[in-house]
Amino acid sequence: MPAAREPGLVRQSPTGLEVREGDATPSRWQSDLERLDSDLRLRLLTANEPRIDWLAGDIDSADVESQVRHYAAARIAAPGERLYLASLGIACLHPVRPTLAPCDAVDRLADWARRDTDNGVPSLLLAGRARQRGQSDAVASYVEQAAGAPRFDDYWSQHSQRWWDYLRAVDVGIDAAAKAEAAAKYGSMNDLAWAQPLRIVCAEGSARPDRLRDACANLGQALMARGASFALRRAGARIAEINAPDAAARSAAQARGARILAMTARCTQLQPDFATALESPQPATRARGVEDFTTWANAQAQLGEVASCERVLAAAPR
Repeated sequence: MPAAREPGLVRQSPTGLEVREGDATPSRWQSDLERLDSDLRLRLLTANEPRIDWLAGDIDSADVESQVRHYAAARIAAPGERLYLASLGIACLHPVRPTLAPCDAVDRLADWARRDTDNGVPSLLLAGRARQRGQSDAVASYVEQAAGAPRFDDYWSQHSQRWWDYLRAVDVGIDAAAKAEAAAKYGSMNDLAWAQPLRIVCAEGSARPDRLRDACANLGQALMARGASFALRRAGARIAEINAPDAAARSAAQARGARILAMTARCTQLQPDFATALESPQPATRARGVEDFTTWANAQAQLGEVASCERVLAAAPR
């Protein structure tokens, strides 16, 4: 449930938890959640294994230096873990002066791209960085490379499960429902790092060279078909529409985007309302909410948002 920052290009994935985040009514667990947050920030300071280092970096988004240090420790200790590669690659995109040693030592974005070769998201981010450097040919090449990728995944769908796996075993004297809400909250904090470069490279203005416009149109089609999240697929529909070569292609992209939105809405309707259950005064209802949240988080982490939704739709009554 990442927070999108690009109105008109991508939107947040619709879930009950997002509705609660925008609700003026505070959680029944508010004081517990605040106490848990303070406790966690102290606990995670002494990270001594990759998964804890990653959590420490994820919760420390306001301090880029600390975040990069923790992500780098996780990536070095577990170099095959794609979530750690992606997190460090994205964190090192933040402009910091003086520059940070873990980001200077290795081109972390290129490192992610090399080790996650079938994923188009790092190539998309590389295109955004090339644009910042004024490398127009490289921009088009990276977009073309991204468009040919077999899949697109920024791994945000793993965040809630990673937090829940840790929090459910932490003994801090609070209800399991409160810890599940905390896992959902921390899992939703990460931004869509690819949204801004995608918008700037493929959506802003109308003066893109023919090569780049064609590459962006192909990228939009690829995102619609192979994005792991609905945010990626919705963005793809918009990019395909903006860069469509003719009216028929533009209309087809609009229709595809409408189907993607309908699919997200249908899955939201079908999933259990664990957000409300976690707030219930009834222990049995909260317990069911925890079970439903666990099932949801595991499915998101293992399958990704779109594949998880497809499984729900396949099991739904016709």
